[in-house]
Amino acid sequence: MTTAHRAPELAAEGIDTEPVPDGFEATAVRRDTTHITIRAQGFADEVSRQAEHGGFILVDRNVHDRWHHAFDLPADSYLIVEPGEHHKMLHQAAGLMDRLHERGIHRCQPLVGVGGGTTTDLVGLIASLYFRGVPAVYVPTTLLGMIDAAIGGKTGVNHPQQKNLIGTFSHPAAVAVRLDALHTVPEHHTSSALGEALKLAVADNESDLFHLLGQGVRLLDDPALLEHVVATCIATKLRLLGANAFERDLARVLNLGHTVAHPLEEITDYRIPHGTAVGIGVAVAAHISHQRNLLTEHDLHQILATLRKLSLPVMDLHFDRDELISRVQRLKLQRGGTSLHYVLPTAIGATTIVDEVHPAELHQAITHLAAYQQATS
Repeated sequence: MTTAHRAPELAAEGIDTEPVPDGFEATAVRRDTTHITIRAQGFADEVSRQAEHGGFILVDRNVHDRWHHAFDLPADSYLIVEPGEHHKMLHQAAGLMDRLHERGIHRCQPLVGVGGGTTTDLVGLIASLYFRGVPAVYVPTTLLGMIDAAIGGKTGVNHPQQKNLIGTFSHPAAVAVRLDALHTVPEHHTSSALGEALKLAVADNESDLFHLLGQGVRLLDDPALLEHVVATCIATKLRLLGANAFERDLARVLNLGHTVAHPLEEITDYRIPHGTAVGIGVAVAAHISHQRNLLTEHDLHQILATLRKLSLPVMDLHFDRDELISRVQRLKLQRGGTSLHYVLPTAIGATTIVDEVHPAELHQAITHLAAYQQATS
């Protein structure tokens, strides 16, 4: 199956200028179109094709080690990117831009990010900065990259104070999802990404995603079902982004689970993968919502049971709870300074956004979910 999602038609690019009493009001219109394709096979051929058509490849070291014989790339057509959150830092971006300039990469030459979400985040940031912007193409190699990181136009690198503190909004020219790239990814990394899929399923009521995820982790062994899940996740994320793709409104449904997830990743030194952390964050939000009488006990248990079917924990048992709660409260700075914009599920497929979540609520949720995790393990 090949699925293409194209941005709606927009006005032509340019600046519209209107006089106002004390000067001018200039409205800039920018048009970006991302061509997204989803296919079961063809990963190595896609990477080779991108190089043959003039793209410069920035490839995750682990991917290169496992696939370089299939790529057969000329030595001057690629650079290796160190993978993982610890390497997704501004100094690596700067170093890669130095090397791109030394290689003579010009302003119209696409940069092709081949790797997981950390690689596409990094390559997207570099592409948005190099010569003030060159075309970017993503060929994601992890399930998390396919359904989340490569979709939606966010780029970024980490800072010692916060994950993704430094970044831009910059939409790639294309995203080529080739599911056979997952063949060399450890299974626990792939199953972890289903936490991000569950977030979309709980947040959105316009697809059958929650029902599909209820089939459990075995969906990963069904190629046709997995392809359908990937396409549904991509379509759902794009729909939820909608008119707020540049986050003019900081109250975002897509933040469900992330208010806990990002701090949890940071304080555990990224021991907990992003998708797993998001699943835990969704469980915490569901518990708090139930305690506030916003979510029924039935829906709470459906969410928790689905996480367990996906082989995901509802809570990690080895982290500093007080540090997590403190980090959660500090996210107000990122979200405008006055509100956490904390997303709570009110049903499967419905949410509400509240300004505050209290430390006592977080502590109670963590305690109860830890007990649930131990009882169901």
